[in-house]
Amino acid sequence: MKEILKLTLSLTLICAIAGAALAYVSTKTQSAREEAATRQRNEKMELLLPSETGAVREAGKAVSEDGTEVVFFAADDASGKTIAYCAESSDPSGFGGEIKVLVGLDPDGSIRGVLVSENSETPGIGSNVVSRIETKSFWSIFSGKTGAGKGGMLPNKYLDSYTGQPISVSGGFSFGETPSDGVVVPVSGATVSSRAVLNAVNRVGQAWKNFNEEAK
Repeated sequence: MKEILKLTLSLTLICAIAGAALAYVSTKTQSAREEAATRQRNEKMELLLPSETGAVREAGKAVSEDGTEVVFFAADDASGKTIAYCAESSDPSGFGGEIKVLVGLDPDGSIRGVLVSENSETPGIGSNVVSRIETKSFWSIFSGKTGAGKGGMLPNKYLDSYTGQPISVSGGFSFGETPSDGVVVPVSGATVSSRAVLNAVNRVGQAWKNFNEEAK
């Protein structure tokens, strides 16, 4: 009995020390991790904003209909005029969990582009929804050419279907068999991932209305 008690106390002490050490390391590295995450987000936002952007600042926050907070960033040119916005939203219902989305917006609310900034989707079909991965042919490798489009972003048929559409679509975006105003076509076999992105974009649309009303 005494041996069992000693063993239990030893294990408890080891766990306590290990837990304290992990908590200490986490606290010490939290600032560095947050800075790295912010830097990565800013680098991705650059792909959605005009080339003449001089500075990006946090412009405010607004909530969607379900109470989800959406952060808006303003892109200013050299004279200080706001020429575009970028919104960060998310949805927890991705196939692999939370999906974070960045949406670039013109001042009139037209979508400049959609980019998935964080996800845990399964490589394969799910990647067709969230990734902008270049498929290289022998000729593209030999010639050194890339498939990067506007702003240096690689194409993604699903994400690009939002581009040019107004963010404040009446009733939000929905799925359909043929793309049209307010309608996007989900990736076959990856409806869950497609739906998560759509939900996140719709949250931006709902919050955009509140953001503009608060800014007036």
